[in-house]
Amino acid sequence: MNFGIIISYIIAGFLSITILMVTYNVGFSNQEVTTTLIKKTHSRSIQDIIVNDIPKIGYQNKTVLANKFVTADSDEISFYSDLNNDGTINQITWKYTDLPSPGSKNPNDNILRRTVDGDETEINVGVTSFTIRYYDEYGSTTPMATPISSSNFDDIIQIEVELELQSSYDLSYRNSDDENYITTSWQKRFSPVNLRPN
Repeated sequence: MNFGIIISYIIAGFLSITILMVTYNVGFSNQEVTTTLIKKTHSRSIQDIIVNDIPKIGYQNKTVLANKFVTADSDEISFYSDLNNDGTINQITWKYTDLPSPGSKNPNDNILRRTVDGDETEINVGVTSFTIRYYDEYGSTTPMATPISSSNFDDIIQIEVELELQSSYDLSYRNSDDENYITTSWQKRFSPVNLRPN
């Protein structure tokens, strides 16, 4: 029996296992990085629309609308604005539904819906949380209780939106691991000009 050959086979076996593990780890890391970039891109697209909409609450050219809100809840906001500065008053609604996102394997992934004058756009890119908070004082850490009644709409001066997106598929390292979804979060507090107290 030649111990040199046996030792060579053992070393070759260890090297093969090491190469396979490195290849698997690199592939897994690449998948994580790619998924993270995709989720950040999705989040940025939603952010851009929110950042365009919310500051325009109550806007009308050269004046402020008397009625600004239709609904102010933790998962839905509906308001009036001349969104495109064309003289037409639009009703804009953002609502986080409990409808599962089609094709997603993530049980937390539901549809976020943006509606402008009845024209619905379903956003189903992995939104797992969409929370809206309303404040009646600048810098307050205590949000108003929701849903806000129409008699208190004029008290709203700041609005905070918190958005969370997750991957639509599990990225667990091993099958035995708990579910692992890539998560991207965003939060912004708005002080729309047309909500300033008189």
